[in-house]
Amino acid sequence: MWSKFRDSRIFYALLALLAAIVCWLYVDLARTPDANVPINGIPVSFIGKETLQEEGLLLLDEQPTINIVVSGPRSVITKLNRNNITITASVSSITEAGVYSLDCSINLPSSVVSASSKSVRVASRSATAVDVTVVKMVSKTIPIQPEFTGTVAEDRFYDEGSFALQQREMEISGEESAVNAVSYAKVVLSETNLTDTWTGWLDVILCDQEGQELKPDNLSMEVTSISATFFVECTKEIPLKVTLTSGGGATAENAQYTIDPPSITVSGQEVVLDNMDELNLGTVDLSQVITTGEYQFDIQLPSGVSSMDDVTTATVQVSISGLETRRIVTSNIQLINAPDGHRYSYDDLEVRVRGKAEDFKMLMNEDVQVTLDLSQVEVVDGTTVTVPAQVEIIGISELGVLGTYSVNVTVESAEEPVMPEETP
Repeated sequence: MWSKFRDSRIFYALLALLAAIVCWLYVDLARTPDANVPINGIPVSFIGKETLQEEGLLLLDEQPTINIVVSGPRSVITKLNRNNITITASVSSITEAGVYSLDCSINLPSSVVSASSKSVRVASRSATAVDVTVVKMVSKTIPIQPEFTGTVAEDRFYDEGSFALQQREMEISGEESAVNAVSYAKVVLSETNLTDTWTGWLDVILCDQEGQELKPDNLSMEVTSISATFFVECTKEIPLKVTLTSGGGATAENAQYTIDPPSITVSGQEVVLDNMDELNLGTVDLSQVITTGEYQFDIQLPSGVSSMDDVTTATVQVSISGLETRRIVTSNIQLINAPDGHRYSYDDLEVRVRGKAEDFKMLMNEDVQVTLDLSQVEVVDGTTVTVPAQVEIIGISELGVLGTYSVNVTVESAEEPVMPEETP
């Protein structure tokens, strides 16, 4: 069947048509004169803006464009467009504010032009220069205000201090009237149903005095976005407690205490409050509690945690039970670090000793030992000094001394006075 079609007139007619098309393409692409292609709206780029800034000048945000016509082989110039052709003008020679006309240079992409054996050129352009306006640049510092327009979950809350910003002010610079129109900047968080603290970057928005948003035309901003943290908090009731330190023959087993208030309600981040099961107010030394004692403690909260109650102090009532208290007079008093050259006198000391009744059966007066350290006392003959007393029960650990004591020590010269001779 193929051989029959090949010998037909239709086959030869198609073959002739294909040959004609090939010849036409060859003539059109390789032999015909250059074609002209218009390329419109090519933006002009400005060189040397850094030099303007060094002079304290600013090029207004103008974006001029130029239309051109490119001439050359059609196979080449069809690859040219406004994205791969650059037009530049230099502002580096400008040293003062004003309106200037700048010559423009058109640069065709070498990767396209060099691929052609024939020249590719710009046949015409809509302008050879562009007019630009250069103004003096001014700067000022403006505050950055956070704004929350979202929502938090029902069991969460926030307050005015919930926003933490990377910085609270920024510098803007640019044309004077544009700078003066800006009153402040703001960042806006619009997340909804927040259950935990939010951290991220927020865009900086410029605003005028009435709060209307401004476009940053002809302005340079120190930052366009900043890091922000929005603290979402929850509440928790925290019980209060104290630590009882053994002393005066009493241990925590012999003591009971109550706290008013017994607990407080605090607010903070959930991750922080999860680690707070109780709040320790401090310690109570049981050696200072005879039978009952009352103590005031300031409520100190960790960083990032706030009290929801109007309470800053707590009252602790401590009582001791199951122990006896007896008064013991001892003369077992020892002076240490006593300077030589003096005589020292003092009275016996009565102390209160506490413990279980059966433990007192073994206690002798001399088991109560008193030590007076004179190293921190100024010793002067003819004076009486008060010396803090360290009291211990020797050999009976179950008994303890209640309270603190001191002893009055009289200081005299160790030398014997010289008696006057009798007159015969």
